[in-house]
Parts: sequence; structure tokens; C-alpha cells
Amino acid sequence: MEKMYTIGDAAAELGMPASTIRFYEKNGLIPNQRRSSDGRRLFDEDDLEWMRFVERLKVSGMPIKEIREYIRLYIEGDSTIEERRRIVYERQAAIDAQIEELKLARDFIHYKCWFYDVARESGTCDTPRNMPFDELPDDIKRIKSKCRINRY
Repeated sequence: MEKMYTIGDAAAELGMPASTIRFYEKNGLIPNQRRSSDGRRLFDEDDLEWMRFVERLKVSGMPIKEIREYIRLYIEGDSTIEERRRIVYERQAAIDAQIEELKLARDFIHYKCWFYDVARESGTCDTPRNMPFDELPDDIKRIKSKCRINRY
């Protein structure tokens, strides 16, 4: 007989709050949800894996509406492979774009760290602000150019 988990057990096993599992169920993200004779939610290992799968989609930034659509297509089977493929490729492209934005944000923060290190050392923000471009470190030149920062 397969091991069954209550919502509390499933939450502990998954490392997520029971409220998240309830949210998944309420939003149609857990197909074929089982309940005990007294109405308690029951989960097996496959349900736990499914919730991990849903969580990965959610963490990827996929909206709940789109996750629900993906699940509907998954349940329909192989006739929806191309649609599901399109969804995951679009999500991959969105994540790649987010990564590029985060890299730019990290570079900007690196520049500001440098800026304030120089300002602290000299006692004024005028020093890094007025430093000629050709005297800047190469990484700072690159960042200022990429971020199109001139004075700040």
C-alpha cells in the first residue's frame, strides 16, 4: 500500500506551508485531489512530485493562469506537446531576459559600490562624479557605458 500524506505531512515533506497547498488546490493546480472519508486531503508521492513541479513553474515566474493552462494541456496528453513546448520556451526566454536585467542591475550596484568607496576615500562624491572617463577602471567604464550613466 502506498504511503499517504495529510496536508500537514505533505507541507512538511515539501517545505512549504499548508496554505500554499490549499491555494494550489483552490486554483486547480492539483488534479484529482483525493480526500479521506472524513474530508481530509490526502496526497501520495506522485502528488508531492506534482506539487514540486507546480512550484518550479511558479518560481519560474509563470503566472497561475498560465500554469493552469499548462496543466490542462498536460492532462490532455500528447496531442498538446507543441503547445506545452511553446509555453516552456516562452518561459525560458522570459527568464533569460530577467537574468540579463539582473546582470545589468548587479553591474549598476557594483558601479555604485565603487563610486561610494572612492567618495569615502576622498571625502566627497565630487571625486568619482568628476573623474575623467579615461581615468576610470575598465569595468567601471564598461558599466557606465552600458547603463548610460554620466553623472550619477
